[in-house]
Amino acid sequence: MASMVLDNIKDSARSTFKNVMSSQVPIIFKGMLNEFLRRDNITFGMMVAMVEKNESLLPHLTPEIKHGMRRAAEMVPDIDWFTVDWLIEAIRGEHKAMASLFLGWKKGRNWLARQIKAIKAEMYGN
Repeated sequence: MASMVLDNIKDSARSTFKNVMSSQVPIIFKGMLNEFLRRDNITFGMMVAMVEKNESLLPHLTPEIKHGMRRAAEMVPDIDWFTVDWLIEAIRGEHKAMASLFLGWKKGRNWLARQIKAIKAEMYGN
């Protein structure tokens, strides 16, 4: 009986931990994304050039960032929340010009959608 109660407590704790971690993954991604843009000094001009050339963002992500994103993604069943609108909102506070670029330029928004799709495929090995 005590063993069954202990097992139920463990299951409940695991479930609670997963729920807490699931809610934190978007916050973790936001931090990694802004850190990538800041640390690697990705500028508005560089982003415009990447969009114009249809250059992939993936080669610019460091192995450390890719690994961190994969680890965070493993904590949740899906990352359906990782969308163009989410990403724009995530960078808006620290990178206003880039957020505006994707908000106001259809080509930029479409490019960003392709980058998100590629990043998701990279994280989930699709």
